[in-house]
Order: sequence, then structure tokens, then C-alpha cells
Amino acid sequence: MKDGLKPTVLVVDDEESICKVLGRFLKQQMRLSCDTFSDPEEALRTFDRGRYSAAIVDVRMPELDGLELMTMLHKEDPHLPVIVLTALDDWETAVNAMRLGAFNFINKPFSAEQVESVLAHALEQHKLNSELREKKADVPNVHIIGKSAAIRRVLDLIKRVSPTDSTVLVTGESGTGKELVARAIHLGSPRRHNAFVAVNCGAFPDSLLESELFGHVKGAFTSAVSDKTGMFEVANKGTFFLDEIGETSQMIQVKLLRVLETHEVRPVGATKARKVDTRVIAATNRNLEEEVEKGNFRYDLFYRLNVIPIHLPPLRERRDDIPLLVGYFVSRYAERTGRNLSAANISPEAWEIIEGYSWPGNVRELENVVNRAFTLMEGDRIKAEDLG
Repeated sequence: MKDGLKPTVLVVDDEESICKVLGRFLKQQMRLSCDTFSDPEEALRTFDRGRYSAAIVDVRMPELDGLELMTMLHKEDPHLPVIVLTALDDWETAVNAMRLGAFNFINKPFSAEQVESVLAHALEQHKLNSELREKKADVPNVHIIGKSAAIRRVLDLIKRVSPTDSTVLVTGESGTGKELVARAIHLGSPRRHNAFVAVNCGAFPDSLLESELFGHVKGAFTSAVSDKTGMFEVANKGTFFLDEIGETSQMIQVKLLRVLETHEVRPVGATKARKVDTRVIAATNRNLEEEVEKGNFRYDLFYRLNVIPIHLPPLRERRDDIPLLVGYFVSRYAERTGRNLSAANISPEAWEIIEGYSWPGNVRELENVVNRAFTLMEGDRIKAEDLG
């Protein structure tokens, strides 16, 4: 990004009038920097990697097809969000563009509100992804992929809540990406240079979970041959992610409530409490309000945790995101294996199955199916039978 802190947008359309209208709107109304080209080949020749935060490209251009141009731009800058301009009735091209990696599309004739909404989200996601890539050495593979209204709301909440110290409760079915949300909040917070610690509360029996969370002192129980620091203390000054909080017993819930109220932990067998400064993010695939009504979850702990609720919808409720997710998983698989692969290697029949399936295992299941299909692929196309 150049021109100080002002994002720069690339606009390519063979109609000079469209370039002028978009250029004027982006500069005057959205206060952005903008480079416009009516010649796509010139845009490609002068393309400066890292200069642009987003691109708006017309699909139908005589010199160079917009989808080809998008592919070439992505070779130069794989992280550039590209928005394609399509005719109102050209739905097939719009869908194809999404499958090939477009961030979103805008139909012609377009309104100022359309352009502003889609572009603002593209710039927001580019900024967030840039920040996440900067932290890749500390927290690898943190990506929240999507353009649906539901995911835009999630990204907006992440952006707003990250700079605060508010407790967050992330809800959603298994495989929807609850830990990714927690990591993104941590990376956007003032605590990002300190530890992010995650514990799955459902993976431990009560006796072990208590020791895991709060620690113990030597001699606290038969196998306690030395002091153990609990995860709350390990996460001091950082963020503590409590996954599957709905699986905890009443005994553990009481102790968690005390930590949230007093900011102190008392290791098992210790006589004195220790101060901790830890931000808590909890997650569950249960409906905790129903669990409260049933008496399975403490209402006072629920209200302590539910300061900022973030709900992740199941994949079947955000089908528009499936092509983006598939494209991302394929590119990551290609990078990892050194193979020249893209979403274009998926046959129309396979796409029909991918987009029509309900995905009960959500994003995690989709990723597993994509990886397995490309691993077992024969030839250069994923066929319907390769999806298992």
C-alpha cells in the first residue's frame, strides 16, 4: 500500500466512461487512491505487487478476458482481492469467476452503494489477512475465508472486539472454525505479542482438567511429584481459549467463575491464590441458554462469558462461501505439495456435488474432502467419484 495509509485500488475496464465513473467515486466518495486502465495489458505490464489493496476488473474485454487477467494478477499477488464486473444476466460467468478466485462480483449497471459495500469488505479482509500473514510465524494458517453476509458480520465483530479486553463466547457447530475466530481476535488485540493458549475442556476428565487449567503443587495428590503451572498462568498477559466450555462439570464451572470474577487462580493443593491477567475466549457447540435452563450450566458463568457473543453459522447456511473455501484449500494444498493445481482442476460434475452437499462436518469436512480428492486424483481432473 502506497500513498501513506490510503489504500490504492486498481480498476480495469475497456470502457473509459466506467473507469472515469469508478475513479471519481473511489477518490471523492470513498477517499481512496485509484489507478484506472482501459487497456488490461497495460495494467498487467505496469502492475506493482504490494501497491494495491483490491482490484475491480471487467469480465468482458476484447484485448484480454477479465478472468485471464485475474489469474495473471493473482500470479503476481496471490492475496489481492479481485472484484469482477459482470452483466446483470451473466450469472454463469459470475459463479465461474468465484470458483477461479474472485473475491466477489458486481453486476452492471451498478449502484454506488453496491460498489462501496463490496469494496469496503474487500479492503477490510485484505487488511486483516495482511495482519494475519505478518503473524504467520507465531500463529500459522489463521484464515477466515468468506464473503457471505454471515461471515462479514463475524469479521466485523472480530474487528470491533479485538482491541478490547471483553470476554467473548464463540458458538457454532463442530468444524465451523471457532478456534480461528479466537486466534484472529488475539492477533488483533494488544495481547498479540504474548501467548495464545487453547485447551479443549471436553478432552479431560474433571480431575485432570482442574490441574490443567489451574495447576497443582507437589504432593497435592498421589501422582503430583512436582509443581505444575496451570494454563491460566501460562496464558498470563495473553489470551486463553477454552474450547467446548459446555462440556465442563459444575465443579469446574464454579472455579472458572471465580477466576473471571477475581482474576486469581489457586492451584490444586495450594493455600494462596495467584494473580493472572488473561483474556478469556470460550467456545461451544451446545446451546448454553438451553443448558442453563436444564441446570447443566451455571447462569452466572454463562453471563460472565457471554459478554460478546459471536455465532458461526454452519456451512450449509453460507453456501456462497464454498467456492472461495475450495479455492483456498486447493491453493494451500498446491503450495504444500509443489503441484500446479487450482480449482479449475475440478470437473463440473464434482462442483455440482460439492455445492449441493449439506456438509454436516462443516468447513473441516470440506477441507478434508478437498485434500483427499487431490491426493487420490488420477489425471488432471477431480471427478465426482473422487469425492468419496
